Amino acid sequence: MHKSKLLWFLSLVSALALVLAACQPKTVIVEKEKVVTKVVKETVKETVVVKETVMVKGTPVEVTKVVEKVVTPTPTPEPKATPYPEVNIPFKNPGMLVVATIGEPESLDPAWTYETSGAGVEMQIYEPLMVFKRGSVDEYVPALATEWNISEDGKTYVFKIRKGVKFHEGGTLEPHDVAYSLQRGLLQDRADGPQWLLFDPLFSGLYTIEDLVKQEGGDLQACQKIQEVISADDDAGTVTIKLAAPFPPLFQILGQTWGSVYDKEWMVEQGAWDGTCENWRKWHDPAAEESVLFDKANGTGPYKLDHWTKGQEIVLKRNEDYWRTDPMWDGGPSGPARIETVIIKSVDEWGTRFAMAQAGDADLFYVPRQYVPQLQPLVKEEYNGTDASAPMTIINEKGGLRVFKNLPNPSSADLFFNFNINAEGGNPFIGTGKLDGNGIPPDFFSDIHVRKAFAYAFDYDTFIRDAWLGEAIRHRGPIIEGMPGYDPNSFIYEYDLKKAEEEMKQAWGGEVWEKGFYMSIAYNTGNDTRRVACELLADGLAELNPKFQVSVVNMPWPAYLAQRRSGRLPIHLTGWLEDFHHPHNWVQPYMTSAGAFSAAQHFPQEMYDRYEKLIREAWEASNRDTAEANKIYAELQKAAVDDCIDIFLVQPTGRHYEQLWIKGYYYNPLLPSVLYYTLDKVAP
Repeated sequence: MHKSKLLWFLSLVSALALVLAACQPKTVIVEKEKVVTKVVKETVKETVVVKETVMVKGTPVEVTKVVEKVVTPTPTPEPKATPYPEVNIPFKNPGMLVVATIGEPESLDPAWTYETSGAGVEMQIYEPLMVFKRGSVDEYVPALATEWNISEDGKTYVFKIRKGVKFHEGGTLEPHDVAYSLQRGLLQDRADGPQWLLFDPLFSGLYTIEDLVKQEGGDLQACQKIQEVISADDDAGTVTIKLAAPFPPLFQILGQTWGSVYDKEWMVEQGAWDGTCENWRKWHDPAAEESVLFDKANGTGPYKLDHWTKGQEIVLKRNEDYWRTDPMWDGGPSGPARIETVIIKSVDEWGTRFAMAQAGDADLFYVPRQYVPQLQPLVKEEYNGTDASAPMTIINEKGGLRVFKNLPNPSSADLFFNFNINAEGGNPFIGTGKLDGNGIPPDFFSDIHVRKAFAYAFDYDTFIRDAWLGEAIRHRGPIIEGMPGYDPNSFIYEYDLKKAEEEMKQAWGGEVWEKGFYMSIAYNTGNDTRRVACELLADGLAELNPKFQVSVVNMPWPAYLAQRRSGRLPIHLTGWLEDFHHPHNWVQPYMTSAGAFSAAQHFPQEMYDRYEKLIREAWEASNRDTAEANKIYAELQKAAVDDCIDIFLVQPTGRHYEQLWIKGYYYNPLLPSVLYYTLDKVAP
């Protein structure tokens, strides 16, 4: 029976029954049929149809009526949670730390390296003048300098160099080794490298050796100027560094791999720069493999380089003669490293890394965020913080792993447009190289409507949910949350295909919409989070217009970086981990002609000039007027978004996974890796 007819019928019967019942008393109630059941708090009201026998003029008559009855239901038991499995991870390889990660370094030269894979290895081998005190970014522990003095005007630093320190290959540390190491880096100054970090404080407003050559009037004069501002006095046991202006973040730079010290005499024997100013050009801007330190090393650190088998592993051996006799800090390590051997394995495929973790074959391992649910049943201890003093929750009492989550991560991940793609000799990433439906022209992204259409075609919410499990926030421009210039309510592009269509129909006079295009975008092999981002962009564009064809390809990390530097990638997806904690370290790499990202994006010169003027004004203001600096940084943030120079994606939090037998982990947000010297591996 149709529902409306049934309700009409029951209403009619009920009315009739009430009229009859008013005439005579009821005698017998018989429950026949349940019609509706509904839960009300802790009771159930049941509407039932009953038959009654009533007396009508002395004659028994059977009638039907509807009544409500209140009953107490039997509680429904809560569903039982699926129990976590008992995890039996065997303890293996005592005395050996095995790290399973993705990619490998471009080089092992600290003055050349500007990516985390290489820096993470170099920081185990080389040492700077000072190092960070555990997880702090503004407290320092003496390393190759025993003490330092800073002039009242903040421009002159004098370091007392530690005596008796031996290099791995036998030489003795002297002040001239420190000065040589820093001078060599500035003169080598490879394209898109890290040396701007020292040029900027030493020569305000200059980012490259070419800038200095132009200012000083020649190669010889530029080299002499470098040796003037970085000098050594072996007799006094000191090194002096003179800045052009106060630069508070200097120690954050010198305390990382760019402050690494190596043996001058050994370097010269290997064929490196000889320390004179007449011929430094010979060693300027080398390819990665042309550097003396490409695949060999001679530092003073707790580990020595044993070998590097490309594409497979890097093996480090304990420095048995390590100089440190006092603990780095209260409760910290001293003497030779507690773990004898470190093996850093290049394992691009997640399934293999996961199997290694389960089998006890990896002690530390890289986990893309989307695979966290797969790993969670194996976790016993979950720390909500940066070390073992943080609040801890037991996830699986019988688990075998440990995780540190919600690590404050001063990093980002974004998609960068190339305004003038290098098509020399042909470029498969841009198809035909023409706007003919089968390619894109080299200047495709010079049209702001194209850039905005791409930005509107990316599904940001899905990326954060699926690739980061919600453990990220939107990146709102170059400057990250918590810094001057950041506004949590500033304009950002959202996923909006209608707006994307409006923009694309204006691009290239409407030709893009009519003809379509083909291009490729790449990500580094093994980085599944970046793969998801590339696929989301490709899917969004295909949904926008089936004529928009984007293929997604993967490349080994060193090859990917080389293609980015050469300007051949139409779009590149890269993450940035800050070098020092200041908005200057965000706007410079994102917006200047010498920036780690923006240099390879080939902005119009007018755009570079406009940005760089504001960046210099902001930096100078930050030393005298915080409010003024904040205003300028906010202007830079807005300009980057208004000009849509990039597709700004996310600022994530970090996670670190390890086996339960690893001890001593702590997190420092400025370091590219765990310092293996502080770790121990203790059998259960």
